[in-house]
Amino acid sequence: MSTPQKPYHFLIRRVHSLLGLVPIGLFLIFHMFLNLSARGGPEMYDKVINTMRNFPGIIIVELVVIFIPILLHAVYGIWVVYTGQGNALYYNYARNWFYLIQRISGIYTAIFIIIHVYLLRFGEASFASIHQFLSNPLGLIFYALGVLFAIFHFVNGLWAFAITWGITIGPHSQKVLSYVLAVVFVLISVVGLADLSSFL
Repeated sequence: MSTPQKPYHFLIRRVHSLLGLVPIGLFLIFHMFLNLSARGGPEMYDKVINTMRNFPGIIIVELVVIFIPILLHAVYGIWVVYTGQGNALYYNYARNWFYLIQRISGIYTAIFIIIHVYLLRFGEASFASIHQFLSNPLGLIFYALGVLFAIFHFVNGLWAFAITWGITIGPHSQKVLSYVLAVVFVLISVVGLADLSSFL
């Protein structure tokens, strides 16, 4: 007999789900399109990044809008991975595999963000430094996987978000949303990989 879900756990799941969309998901999209400035060359990219870094109160904005939400989302996500029981190997359904990949992508994305922030926020945030890192095949693979896993984690999280918040209730609406999100994943991935190609 299963134990009833505790009210605070239900609330935490809702907050975790909401943080994945706002502000983390929106920042991901913003970040992807901001990095398209690299297609204009090193001078344009460095100018955009320096403008962002010199924005008044940027540290407060980053803490409130980016770092704290990501930290809270990641901590609970790690707990979900630790306590979750994936059954993709026993029941070969697509959603079971998506469940497993969601957890893997979450862990990889967390590691990717830590290294990405360390290299750019506490190092030299410039076109040249990113170009140098991506010139190494391992660095390029690491970043490409990081971009794709982050996008997948966000897009697949939208599917779970719609269920959690009662937007898609029946199987038909969930299936339609799956197709829509597949298109969204491809489109955002094209933008993300175009970002990387700009630094090569």
